[in-house]
Amino acid sequence: MSQLRLYFTYLSCLALLVGLLVSPYLQSMSLIGFAIAGVWEAAATRSTLRAQWKAFWQRPDFWVFGLHFVIVLLGAWSVQDLDFWQERLRIKLPFLVLPLAFFFMPKFSLRQYLGLLYLLVIVLSLTSLGILINYNLHFEEIQLLIKQGQSMPMPTNHIRFSLLLAIGIIAAGYLYTQGYYWKKEQERQWIAGMGLFLFVFIHVLSVRSGIAALYLAIFVLGLRYAWVSKRYWLGLAVIAALCTLPILGYFLLPSFKMKVDYALYDLRMRQSGQGTMLSDSERMTTLKVGWNIFKAAPLLGVGAGNLDQAVAFQYQAHFPNAARVMMPHNQFLYVAAGSGLVGLVLFCIAIFVPLFYGRNDQDWLFLGSYVVIFASLLVEATLENAMGVALSCFFLLMGMRERQ
Repeated sequence: MSQLRLYFTYLSCLALLVGLLVSPYLQSMSLIGFAIAGVWEAAATRSTLRAQWKAFWQRPDFWVFGLHFVIVLLGAWSVQDLDFWQERLRIKLPFLVLPLAFFFMPKFSLRQYLGLLYLLVIVLSLTSLGILINYNLHFEEIQLLIKQGQSMPMPTNHIRFSLLLAIGIIAAGYLYTQGYYWKKEQERQWIAGMGLFLFVFIHVLSVRSGIAALYLAIFVLGLRYAWVSKRYWLGLAVIAALCTLPILGYFLLPSFKMKVDYALYDLRMRQSGQGTMLSDSERMTTLKVGWNIFKAAPLLGVGAGNLDQAVAFQYQAHFPNAARVMMPHNQFLYVAAGSGLVGLVLFCIAIFVPLFYGRNDQDWLFLGSYVVIFASLLVEATLENAMGVALSCFFLLMGMRERQ
């Protein structure tokens, strides 16, 4: 029976990894599967349940995830848009349920854990290959989309997909250094090849959020390794490589060049006051809107359930010519505008405790995944959609769980 519980948990993990790429329904079902796995394991080990429950509360890196839900729940005092508030609660519910589920559900062996990462790298490689083939078949049309500030066609949200790519590249490096292979040792060469392919492809994809997150993760991991190993020259080499690679990408990859040219065009238009309908200018507008809302109610915010109304009012009052109304493209500012300094403090606790508690940062796969997710919070409201929540919860909780 214990093996059956383990297989069910493993199947839920596999379903999530595939669901993140191709099926929101499968993604949702996998989260329910995690909850079932946690309850099933707790029921099967009920003789030690009290001790396990006590152990859970001694692991703040797990239970602190629930603060994301609490921040929204505290907004009940001033809710005006009940539908929006309930939607926020629904999206944040995994932060309340999954830490418990991951803490209680069966733990995998190292080989099983690495097998999940192997599957992630394979699925990402196959998906990326399909996107690349489509890009080559419709080169002119897709180049035009990029020139207009849009992204390549892909099966899921381009920003979240680029974050998955960044984590997949780090996972490929981790698998290679761990000497992992499924059946034959020659597979290590395939793992290295897939990692290199994904690294090149993320530049072809040219989603700046994912590239920036990957580069920041490589920078942090490179400096950490240089410091620990006392090979300080390696840190300089990493910095030099990170400065050189974008230049090479600009001259070698048409999609990357087009994206850079568009960003420079957007900047010039914004400086001349004519870029209100361009993507980067729209992002900057969302930050101004969020900051205005925060300044108006700095302590408690306007209420997590009222933020959409406050944003709409700001656009109508100060940016009436904007092409569309958008929420703040920064998770910290999003929380500050909705829940004030009180919510922002709780949010920072929820974000930083999992990194530093119990020396989780000593595991470089966890650290790399964390940096990718953290970087995304600076340029997106990553935790305000189901895929961002699922991605963040899975890779952080799974990493901490394997260190239990």
